[in-house]
Amino acid sequence: MKKLEKQIFIFLSFFLFNHSFCLDPWYESCVSKDCGDGLSITYPFYINYLQDSSCGYPGYNLTCNNGSSILQISGNDFIVKQIDRNKRHMRLQNAAILANRAEFCSSKIKNLTLNPNRFMIDNATTTQLVFISNCSGMFSDDLERYRIRSCEKSREFVMVANDKNLRNVTDGCGGGVKIVETPVELVAGEKGSVVVDGGNYTEVAGRGFLVRWFTADCGVCERSGGRCGFNTSVHQFRCFCPDRSHSVSCKPGKYALLSNLIRLFCLIYLTERLND
Repeated sequence: MKKLEKQIFIFLSFFLFNHSFCLDPWYESCVSKDCGDGLSITYPFYINYLQDSSCGYPGYNLTCNNGSSILQISGNDFIVKQIDRNKRHMRLQNAAILANRAEFCSSKIKNLTLNPNRFMIDNATTTQLVFISNCSGMFSDDLERYRIRSCEKSREFVMVANDKNLRNVTDGCGGGVKIVETPVELVAGEKGSVVVDGGNYTEVAGRGFLVRWFTADCGVCERSGGRCGFNTSVHQFRCFCPDRSHSVSCKPGKYALLSNLIRLFCLIYLTERLND
């Protein structure tokens, strides 16, 4: 080989070898994915069957359904509408309420119980939608407006938790009454004054609500060029980097430099042998 050709060959071989054949498999595995809704899913969340569980934190697994990212909690499916990694919160919508509004019955909803080590709702900006079912009582027109007309299986009513008529409806429904609740967000100025009834509850439910999560910060790892993950065997946060996994961030250090030098010397040696 001519000298210039040999130098070009060495450089390209080193570049391709170093970048194409030496990437850590976990680093490659934990690239962001989405369900078709444009919502980029990375640590602490991961999508079942699209990402390995090591790419997220235990209990933060999502599924895809009809192009939406779904988080299941307490037997409820919640549509993930927004994820803000800087503030560590996400916006959720109760999928059962919005899926089939024409035939909705509150039997599809279960009371929400959050693991306090994983999630927290901001009570200052959130109230509860109260669904009352199996109601046998008859009411005046001012209470009938709370009735959910879409449910033919039972007489059902809906209102917010602080509605002044809540006690009147629950007491008047009879002994077999069932009550379930789901969170919804209040907008500015609504606390204590919002009125929800059978005519507008789906609109209010469509706002969703904000949930804050608690996991290790991923920012340091991402800023160093890594992808965050979790080692379930030792229950520790990991930063998956192109060379290997690290505890906090990607730090090439002396071992990565030595490894690259060895690769380079090997390529030079092979090139010289080919030139002989």
